[in-house]
Amino acid sequence: MLKKSIIKWSLLFIYMLCCSAQLRADDGMWLLALLKQYNAKELKAMGLNIPIEKLTGESEDALSEAVIGFDKGCTGSIISSTGLILTNYHCSYSAIQQYVGPDNDIFNTGFWANAAEQELPVRGLSITINKKILDITDEVNSQVTNKNSSANNMRSVLAAETKKYQQKYPQYNVLIKPYKNNSVFILYLQQQFSDVRLVGVPPKNVAKFGGETDNWMWPRQSADFAFFRVYGDKNGAPATYSKSNLPLTVKAYLHISKEGYKKGDFAMSMGYPAQSNREATSYQVWDKAQTLNSPLIAVRKLRQAVLEDEMNKSPQIKQLYFEKYATSANYYKNAVGMNAWIDKLHVLSKKEAFEREWMNWVMQDETKKLTYATTFHDLKIALETNAKYKRALTYYSESFSTACEVIQFISAFGNAFKTYTDEVKKRPSLSKDLLSNTRYYYKGFNMDVDKRVTKEILKLLNDSLPPDLLPDIYTVKNLQSAATIDQYVEDIYRTSIFCDSVKLKNWLKNPSGTLEKDPLMQLSKSIQNKQWELFQTSQSNTDKANRIIYAYYNSVSDFKAGRYYPDADRTIRLSYGTISDLKVDDKTIPYQTTLNSLIAKADTVNKDYLLNKKLQDIWKTKDYGSYALNGDMPVCFITNGDVTGGNSGSPMMNAEGKIIGLVFDCNWESMTREFNYEANLHKVICVDVRYIMLVTQKFSGSNRVISEIEKANEG
Repeated sequence: MLKKSIIKWSLLFIYMLCCSAQLRADDGMWLLALLKQYNAKELKAMGLNIPIEKLTGESEDALSEAVIGFDKGCTGSIISSTGLILTNYHCSYSAIQQYVGPDNDIFNTGFWANAAEQELPVRGLSITINKKILDITDEVNSQVTNKNSSANNMRSVLAAETKKYQQKYPQYNVLIKPYKNNSVFILYLQQQFSDVRLVGVPPKNVAKFGGETDNWMWPRQSADFAFFRVYGDKNGAPATYSKSNLPLTVKAYLHISKEGYKKGDFAMSMGYPAQSNREATSYQVWDKAQTLNSPLIAVRKLRQAVLEDEMNKSPQIKQLYFEKYATSANYYKNAVGMNAWIDKLHVLSKKEAFEREWMNWVMQDETKKLTYATTFHDLKIALETNAKYKRALTYYSESFSTACEVIQFISAFGNAFKTYTDEVKKRPSLSKDLLSNTRYYYKGFNMDVDKRVTKEILKLLNDSLPPDLLPDIYTVKNLQSAATIDQYVEDIYRTSIFCDSVKLKNWLKNPSGTLEKDPLMQLSKSIQNKQWELFQTSQSNTDKANRIIYAYYNSVSDFKAGRYYPDADRTIRLSYGTISDLKVDDKTIPYQTTLNSLIAKADTVNKDYLLNKKLQDIWKTKDYGSYALNGDMPVCFITNGDVTGGNSGSPMMNAEGKIIGLVFDCNWESMTREFNYEANLHKVICVDVRYIMLVTQKFSGSNRVISEIEKANEG
């Protein structure tokens, strides 16, 4: 409930468009159901050595069934018949955090369950399995032929189709996704499992060697992986956690390849990319860089500086904030890189050149001319008029839906506290719900750290926004200087009941009076009122821009010929390419890193490069077993595939559909991949599966996981 509420506020003011895009010859995050239609010949020519049906998901037990949606923003693979899951270490932060304590820092020590009963249940984690994926376009179109094709009619048709398939497959969740201006319809039959348990993770200085210094960079030497297991009830159906649940028995799982790869080899990844906007206009790219990225960069840079300082002072604070800091830093660096590479790759001028071609096409047809002649003029006005409001809204969202955590809590639950004394009489369970959310939320942050962050955020807003875009609390409390803001925050954090979780929980048990006059409630109210005012002011231009962009995207589908894939939307996709070097600025950076290069990079000063002692011993003895390559140990590699956020944890597979590595990052030069794809620069960074196996073997303390994988590979 808490996370959903916060996400709702966070997303409300972020301007995001997910519309259809058309393929360029060198890119693609492909819908599995359309692979036969668009990609079969190319895949075979590039080296695919398994039937295309093993990828499409049209029949159960396809490889796509083994590639799962992991938690809320990652991908994973089932790699054994008993539900063993392989995903990224950085996708596991929240799971690890649940089992970190003053005397048990598994971030630093790692964790391995060497018996079934040692596997750790993870609260709030779920995985999604696609049991079947079908193109039902003809079926849907047959229901709208010779009928009114209005939006209401289309909704009713899709509702009827959903109901039909739900009745046919009552054991599955039914999802129908429309694409290409309601001309393509894909059906997903899914299961979602919530009993997921942590099986094993390496120490952080192995898993995240290079840390934030190397984030979004190539070359890399990170063992960015983790193992989980999915459980179901005695019938193999989804069930909430229970000691009586059993590991999920599956027929479809991915095999591991120990054979390696070489430059030029075919490689494909399957996963759940979250968002792309490949047909974005030059105006949208400008808008993203200036009105969204710039405030994000400012707020996150400030908060991260505070968190890093506090984390360096206290191991307990470091444990508490590690996940939040890493997540924030990841998106911060992405935004910085995107803005830099938009300029360096001349993305705006390339978009403008395409827009001129499109406009020439429009002007050759009188009907199109009437519809589209003023498209870019109108879009420019709508976005520029909205820019200052959107920029302010991004400051608000970044500041008060992410950075300032007490304010975030009040934003999510403040209304419930305001009406609590009346509502709890009607619904006694409200007391239990709010107490549970309060306990859960307040153990996730430190009040003194939050107070310091709030001071700095209020100062940043005062320096960054004009007075008319600030909450009225700035005027009411005369918050015009750093000194007055510091004193104001000190006062409200000293006197607010929301700054003492014990007092707040006691109030819930025995409420007296109202909390509307609470100083932090007053601050939150002022922020929300201004946020809502800005949102309403900007909404008409936002809606206008959306209509223009949607019409433009649909026309681009007509303008371009060729194979089709829609923008990323967290549905499962296939991307493919070859293993290749990175060539940038007249330099060639090899496609593979090894343990020798990791040792060479190790540094006793930069904490990101501190060398794990056990890893050093393995290197000294060259104890690599069957995983060695020419006396060295392969660690990471790159391909020229097409991925984006959400692909973290995706299996990188060879021509036989076996895992050769695990996607965990993209390179610095690919930060504009939301808007375009540069075949020579954009790289997918993977940890070599042989390194995963070596680290598991050497760090786990038993052969349990290795034996399970090897047994699965015999099948």
